[in-house]
Amino acid sequence: MELRHLRYFVAVAEAEHFGRAAEQLHVSQSPLSRQIAQLEEEIGVDLFVSSGRGVKLTPAGQSFLEGARATLARAAQAAEDARATAQGRIGTVMVGFDGALADTLLLPEIVQRFRARHPRVEVRLRPLPSEEQVAALRAGKISVGYGYHSPEDTPLVRFRVLFRERVGVVMSKGHRLAARRTLRIADLKHERILWPPRKEGPRLHDDIVAAFRAHHHTLERVHEEVSGEVILMLVASGEGVSLFPESAAPTLLPGAVFKRVRDLNVTIQGRSAWRAMDDKDPLVTSLLEITNSVHTSRR
Repeated sequence: MELRHLRYFVAVAEAEHFGRAAEQLHVSQSPLSRQIAQLEEEIGVDLFVSSGRGVKLTPAGQSFLEGARATLARAAQAAEDARATAQGRIGTVMVGFDGALADTLLLPEIVQRFRARHPRVEVRLRPLPSEEQVAALRAGKISVGYGYHSPEDTPLVRFRVLFRERVGVVMSKGHRLAARRTLRIADLKHERILWPPRKEGPRLHDDIVAAFRAHHHTLERVHEEVSGEVILMLVASGEGVSLFPESAAPTLLPGAVFKRVRDLNVTIQGRSAWRAMDDKDPLVTSLLEITNSVHTSRR
């Protein structure tokens, strides 16, 4: 049984006449009659009976009509879904992101714009450290990754730098150093540091530790918190200071301030990453276009 048989059957059932159905289908009546006869033989029941100059459905034919229409509708929808997927109108996009990127407010705007452009596309967000994103891309577990620091492009993975910015210090407005315009690493000696665990950003962690050691200072860590929001709350409460990128300043709580550190030459590089094989994928391409647009508007 083929879809053609079902289309022919539905046409005859609705026209109640082989000749009129043949005209609608743009086929000759004789081949149409043969197709219906083959269908009846395959099913093993009579679908039509003669009625005056036309035909009418038998009880079995009436029952078969409902299923035939449903099957044709599902086939049409499947074809439409395939076209929509190829054109990037439906589908799923898996986005891996480094949790620290939330401090830049970059990703929320990207996702909101993408969802507005593709309302039928599902966007799934997955927290994923920068160091694990390349492996996740290669394994097909994510479509695009947003994180920090990018190695050179490989035959499998592409990277695009979104921003570069220096790391500074966040402290409470009541802190003894809060009135200074800028600071030096020496000013932070013996300060209590609130920081995420090293596994959340090993490269940034090691760069900061190395920068302090180069000035003969050791960071005195008092808390390890995964959430940037929790860290900011503790900082604003006077529990210590923390290290954040400068773009985090707009997200600070009312009781916290950001200060540049003149000799802390640690820079973070935000980037997007995707598989080279997805260069022409319509959803990935659209997401990267929106990413570039948001990045450009932030300059």
